[in-house]
Amino acid sequence: MIDTLKILKNKYNFAGYIHFKVLPGVSYEYIKEASEMVDRLSVNIETPSNNYLSELSSTKNYINDILKRQNYIKKLEIKKELPAGQTTQLVVGACGESDFDIFRRVLKEYKEMMLKRVYYSVFTPLNGTSLEKISAQPIWREHRLYQMDWLYRVYKFSENEIKIAFDEEGFLDNKDPKLYIALNTLDSAIDPNEASYDELLRIPGIGPKSAYRIVNYRKKNRIYKREQLLNLGVRVKNAIPFLKINGGQCSRLERWIECQNP
Repeated sequence: MIDTLKILKNKYNFAGYIHFKVLPGVSYEYIKEASEMVDRLSVNIETPSNNYLSELSSTKNYINDILKRQNYIKKLEIKKELPAGQTTQLVVGACGESDFDIFRRVLKEYKEMMLKRVYYSVFTPLNGTSLEKISAQPIWREHRLYQMDWLYRVYKFSENEIKIAFDEEGFLDNKDPKLYIALNTLDSAIDPNEASYDELLRIPGIGPKSAYRIVNYRKKNRIYKREQLLNLGVRVKNAIPFLKINGGQCSRLERWIECQNP
């Protein structure tokens, strides 16, 4: 793989984006050499912990083969910034782990390993392998984990806010976690003319761009109808149960009913 990088860079003068996958157990010297030629490095952790990894592989050690290599990359990034940083990927559902198990691991990845992104891939069994009898996971589980990740990484939701989206067994429902959090935390409707940027971000249907547009738009205009929000990029159907528009608002019960089929 290193030789391939050298051919791309030296023989063909390739100047485009390169994402280099580091294999578990690879030496620090090889990782350092690769880091000097690529934009992004990644080691796939696959599972949330060593206990789960042992069910998938008898030859990999979670701490020595994976986490230690991630730490190598982190130190290299501090010395010489990788343009696109470090990422990783988890296989979802191969070992019976809960979504909350994954969330706890993801928090450590972002905080301790300084990752730029975490990717998720639902488990699909293959015939003729030792895992062929394990049930395939629904694709929506992957989608909900990406939404959870987005809330933490982009929307800057707190850990405690996101924990609200998990059920008692530690799983996310097949519903947008942001919607579930809003239904359980927003006791009254929010006036888009008065809400702060962070308060607007807590409303389903309003993202960073539309929240920014609202804050700027209301400097010279007052929001009094749905069409204004629509023109600002708000997904009005999702947002309206949580908003107070021109004095009108949904009750808490009406909000629950309205959001059953968002």
